[in-house]
Amino acid sequence: MYRQLGRSSRAGSTGFYGCLTLLQAWIYEYFPSLRIHRAAPQTVTQGDPLARRWEGPVHGGGPSEVPRPLDHYRRLLDGFRADHVDWLPFGAHPGRAVPRSLYRGVIRIYDVTEAYDPSRTLRQFGYRQVIPDPPIRPFRVSRPAVGTYKVVFGADLDQLWRSRGQLINLDAYSTPFDDTGSVDLEYLKWYTLRTHPCIVPPEMVSSRRWHC
Repeated sequence: MYRQLGRSSRAGSTGFYGCLTLLQAWIYEYFPSLRIHRAAPQTVTQGDPLARRWEGPVHGGGPSEVPRPLDHYRRLLDGFRADHVDWLPFGAHPGRAVPRSLYRGVIRIYDVTEAYDPSRTLRQFGYRQVIPDPPIRPFRVSRPAVGTYKVVFGADLDQLWRSRGQLINLDAYSTPFDDTGSVDLEYLKWYTLRTHPCIVPPEMVSSRRWHC
């Protein structure tokens, strides 16, 4: 699923596969306005899947539960502010609760290897986002055939994955943030130069509310 999140964001992509229950539960935890109208999240016991928090009957069945077109959600995401996100749904110090979430290196399953860098998502650990480390670069990249690619990482990163031995020190990067999910101003400049500010192209925006 981690790889598919990248592939499905490319132009021309028409599908997605992976553990969609996990992705849906993650969305509900972090984005309250995207939750379907259920009763309050259910209490789960130790060892139960966390996604069970969102089981139960749907409330109301009103217009908010009518399936929306994709464009509706794109515009909704474009209108998000930092305070629209629940940055710490799992508690104030997730990095302390689950230290291995601070691992920096590659993650692997069979022949699939992807870079993983928590310095790019510091707000999910309760810290102000700053300019992250340089990206983890592969040893070799090739395209064996049209529409495919092969990435090979070095043996040192493979060893890190086996040992999970490199954990970042959050305090060496930044400081804890306030409830608004604040970011460093230099990071904001850095990020703006490297991303698309909006999902919906400006020429398709029909309302000032969604102006980019």
